[in-house]
Amino acid sequence: MGQYVVRELFTHSHAVSSLDAIKPRECPCPTEVADLTKFDLLIDRFKNVDAVVHLARIRFPYTETGFNPAQQKWEFTDAAGDAERFGQNIAITNNVLAAAQAAGVKKIVSGSSLAVYGLYYPVTELRPEYLPVDEAHPLRPQDPYGLTKLLGEKLCDAVTQKSGAQIASLRFAGVYTEAHRSMLLERKKTPIVRGTGALWSYIDARDAARACRLALDADFTGHQAFNICARSTIMDAPTRELVTHYLPQVKDLRDGLEGCSSGYSVVKAKRMLRFESMCSLVD
Repeated sequence: MGQYVVRELFTHSHAVSSLDAIKPRECPCPTEVADLTKFDLLIDRFKNVDAVVHLARIRFPYTETGFNPAQQKWEFTDAAGDAERFGQNIAITNNVLAAAQAAGVKKIVSGSSLAVYGLYYPVTELRPEYLPVDEAHPLRPQDPYGLTKLLGEKLCDAVTQKSGAQIASLRFAGVYTEAHRSMLLERKKTPIVRGTGALWSYIDARDAARACRLALDADFTGHQAFNICARSTIMDAPTRELVTHYLPQVKDLRDGLEGCSSGYSVVKAKRMLRFESMCSLVD
């Protein structure tokens, strides 16, 4: 996704440089291979920088392969590996935020996830308290990935309190590209292939990149979190019909579930960032 953000910023006249674990084959801006666990390196790179977009993370394999459809639950078979990845991800986010603060960066966009609500990868059965899920919904992640994103948001809170920087935590749905179109279309046929936590939502990488740019362009105070997902789900059936069938325990259904609307509210992002999704991979 990082290269989508680079292109989005570059094409909107931002002067951009990139730090990445692996140098991409093509990039329109200066790119440096960097170890984000090295704080001193980041301090040097963030000098004279107006804004930072932090999307780096080490992937947790279970988020792709850990769902057991027969038992309808997530399985976590690599506790040692997950613990190591957890520590690395927290260290990376802390270093980026602390270095940006030390360098006097005024605006930060940090990649978070809808997994902070705890509905994506629950260890025990968990249901939304109400729908659509907005940013005020309780945050109850049980899995390592979701917890890293929640702790990342807590670190953002601390940075704004200390420095007054403007920080946007973007709670992305699953980010997909054109290469994933056939997979998403296949998932229409099996609505609970990954459980119900995602509420059939996703975000096109181009829209995710645009959300990053809009968050940089916006002006607000302190740290704010925003749900970022496509306005419509991947499904053809109306969302209320899906909820009634697959989540009958959820009785508090509020405005915003009309038609095939996402089960995660994007009202705040539209109001404060002027963000609405423009791309669809399932039409």
